[in-house]
Amino acid sequence: MKRLLALALIPATVLASECVLQDRTVSRSAVNIVERSRITPEVVPSVNNGRKCMVSFRVRVGADWHSAHGEYEWAGDRPREEACAVAVTRAESEVRERVGRTQTVSEKTMICTDRPDLDALRSTNPGTVAELHQFRPHPDFPREFWHNGAPCRYFLDSAYVRSDVRTFQGVICKIHDSKWVVVDKW
Repeated sequence: MKRLLALALIPATVLASECVLQDRTVSRSAVNIVERSRITPEVVPSVNNGRKCMVSFRVRVGADWHSAHGEYEWAGDRPREEACAVAVTRAESEVRERVGRTQTVSEKTMICTDRPDLDALRSTNPGTVAELHQFRPHPDFPREFWHNGAPCRYFLDSAYVRSDVRTFQGVICKIHDSKWVVVDKW
């Protein structure tokens, strides 16, 4: 009966914990283009009143030759050579995808915590009380100082302001054994 009760409580603790999924994906292609020949660029008007550079050429990968074709549309405000260089790069990428093997490695890590005292603070205002490790220390002023008889420190806090991320500075002072309070923030 005790085991059944313990199993019933596990999902509740998992649901109460905060989790973050970190995802990293890396793609690698081992195709090395050794040589290019007969590059023929052609610049034509595009549908949107701009210009389009179309290139055709042959590339050698190892001992084999392959056809390459690429396009690039632009408004016409850049030099022709610059636009055609982008078309050549796109054509080479297409050959690499077609000829070579692509190795994709995906790594997912889920980090969960159910201890609220370890969580970072979402927002801080004067009067917010938390543990010292929950505040981000100020890199320019890392040392403790004394203010009105209490040990204090500078900290940084980032927040969204309209559509921009803004970093605020602030001062926290120790009020109990491990508790600190936000005294000022600007």
